[in-house]
Amino acid sequence: MNTSSKEFKMEISQSLKTPKITPDFVPMIRIIFWNSTGFFFFSFLIPYVTVQLLKASGLILGFAFTMQTIGGLISSPLVGYLTDKYSKKKLVLIGSFGRAACYISMYLGIIFSSLLIFILGMFILGFFVGFFWTPLDTLISEKSNKTNRSYAFGKRASMIGLGNLCGSVIAFSIFWLGNTFWPEDLFIVYSPLLLFALSNIFGGIIFSLKVNEELTYEKHVFNLFPDNVESIIAVKKPIVNDVKSKTIKTLKKGFFLSFLILIIAIMISSMNGSIAYPFYQVYLINNLKVTDPTMVMLIYFPSQVVALLFAPKLGKISDKINPIIGISIVGSLGAFVTWLIINTNSGIVFGIILIADSTFAWTGNLILQNVLSRISKVHRGKIFGAAQWLSMLGSIAGPLIGGLVWDNVGPTAPFIISIFIELSIIPLYIIAIKLLKPYMAEKID
Repeated sequence: MNTSSKEFKMEISQSLKTPKITPDFVPMIRIIFWNSTGFFFFSFLIPYVTVQLLKASGLILGFAFTMQTIGGLISSPLVGYLTDKYSKKKLVLIGSFGRAACYISMYLGIIFSSLLIFILGMFILGFFVGFFWTPLDTLISEKSNKTNRSYAFGKRASMIGLGNLCGSVIAFSIFWLGNTFWPEDLFIVYSPLLLFALSNIFGGIIFSLKVNEELTYEKHVFNLFPDNVESIIAVKKPIVNDVKSKTIKTLKKGFFLSFLILIIAIMISSMNGSIAYPFYQVYLINNLKVTDPTMVMLIYFPSQVVALLFAPKLGKISDKINPIIGISIVGSLGAFVTWLIINTNSGIVFGIILIADSTFAWTGNLILQNVLSRISKVHRGKIFGAAQWLSMLGSIAGPLIGGLVWDNVGPTAPFIISIFIELSIIPLYIIAIKLLKPYMAEKID
């Protein structure tokens, strides 16, 4: 066997052994498990407490969701800048402690029957959520191979699902026992909120101790195969590069135009996702006559967990599909299952359809995160921060529009509007991704 053949086989062998992620990737994303234990109980309580316990209107319910978004709008621009300049570990820790403060505020609002304190908790969550997700998403991008980026974000989502599952079992048990034996004792019925506050504090501390934010994927691969990795792999590329036929000024204009279209599409998509989302449980209770709160939780819960547990598989599939094709498929199927939701009379079928709806939504989210992570290596924090800010801006309008049409048109109106918007934003995503391709630091095949 000649030398070149041996070298070729060695290169193939090493390429097969090239890791998808850094060694500290899994310890890093374990914080999401602790951070996510209260996600389902939190999302369940917002409409339940606001409408059923505190007797607020649909518009006030929409306002409660909006306050969460307003908090995020205030903090996101700052967090995007800080993520690229300062310690991401410290920002994630601040975000964890902020979510703990949110749970405590919501608990106090319930105990004292104060809608103001309850909604304050929503604002606190929104303000600190960017401190958690923006730096964490940047770390996930830095610690994963670009060809496995959707898979990496899928692992992130699966941790949300696992934390959600474990936390929800605990919350469901306490909530059911409390409503069965001590229905008037709000301290016991809603005590899971305090457990979740402690969980977030614990997860943040462990994360801070175990993650090496200086270890990027490029550095890890370079350390493993120093003789087979091009030197440029360690060099962070600017947003605008390697296109020689145009001037830098023209390139910048082209990049910002295409990026603007993308984040506008993300903003509209976020608005669309929040038009109907706050009213799923209320629709289930008022229109499908499922009045037992425990049964409502059982029907709604699988949609919050199943898709997340399969997210790594969805991520692997997304990595193999062109993002334009992927966005077109999941957008069309998402609109179809929304139509199915308002055409069922069964609570059980309603729950099954929600699982499908959640699956398509998360798949689309993984595709978009992959695209965003490839735009720039130097400015990932700003890219994720800008996308999150525009996403939150859309989330302000969504619940308010949904609440207004719910109160004045009918309970199916938010869902019908959502169908039309979901179909209309597919062309925007296609245009944006096509225009962005020449400017990406990590190219899309």
